[in-house]
Amino acid sequence: MGNGLLKEIINDTKREELNVLYAQLRQGGEVKDEYKRAVNKTRLNTFSVSKSVVSAGFGIAADEGLLDIDEKICDAFEEYLPKNPSESLLETRVRHLLTMTTGLKESLFFCDNPERYMVKDWIKYFFDAEFDHAPGERFLYSNFNTYILSCLIEKRAGVNLLEYLRGRLFEPIGIGNPDWTLCPKGHVHAANGLYFNIDEMGRFGEMLLRYGEYDGKRIVPEKYLKEATVKQTESPGEFGSACLNRGYGYQFWMTPIPDTFLCYGNYGQYCLVMPKKDTVISVISFEGFNYQKILDIIVKYAAEI
Repeated sequence: MGNGLLKEIINDTKREELNVLYAQLRQGGEVKDEYKRAVNKTRLNTFSVSKSVVSAGFGIAADEGLLDIDEKICDAFEEYLPKNPSESLLETRVRHLLTMTTGLKESLFFCDNPERYMVKDWIKYFFDAEFDHAPGERFLYSNFNTYILSCLIEKRAGVNLLEYLRGRLFEPIGIGNPDWTLCPKGHVHAANGLYFNIDEMGRFGEMLLRYGEYDGKRIVPEKYLKEATVKQTESPGEFGSACLNRGYGYQFWMTPIPDTFLCYGNYGQYCLVMPKKDTVISVISFEGFNYQKILDIIVKYAAEI
């Protein structure tokens, strides 16, 4: 479809009156086309695209021997365990954080829920929650899975995830002075709150496209990303788009297009990675009601490449 791809996507979003702010098409390691609604490419909240960055951070930390995908999370947070922890909580492992299968009864709060502005200790809130499913039994999307993973990396690294990744991930892919919001206790929000401009999101996608390599430098272990970006568990498509019922990896979504994967964020933040097509499509939006339509449009045209 060539350089007309992005134009088709943007034209459709305009016809649907969808509020796309920036978009970019990268192919062959170059920016082939882009769209912007403002003169400057400003950094905006990527929302849950942040989760995919945390996954990449885990891959780096695991490679450095800081933690293991099969370790039990309670072993690292003994001070937060309730008096009578459930067997489900005791058996929850890092793998279950990555795949959103920890056994939580409820998702707990998201970034815009009232509790977000009231709860002071988010780690305690997680460990005090009810776990009523065996870990690995059920997919339930929760910001807290990603947040706890970030806090675990922080425990082992001695610095929060932003500082840990500053020289390991962000700066090597051209993201200088990264911005990531913090929880009330000073831990990285992790599940969202990471700010990228459209170039930075595209470069992150480019690194994923090369399975962890960027500009000739190894950033994230290839073996890990090849495991993280394929289906590890079922996903129910609970967010209103049929594009999100194709399975979930380690903080990455599968799509209806074979051999592709997606970083996805609320209000229309998308980074679609297509390794076999050497293509990355990045979109930053603020669409309050119909942002799933943006994803449906991206997938419709990307499938024609």
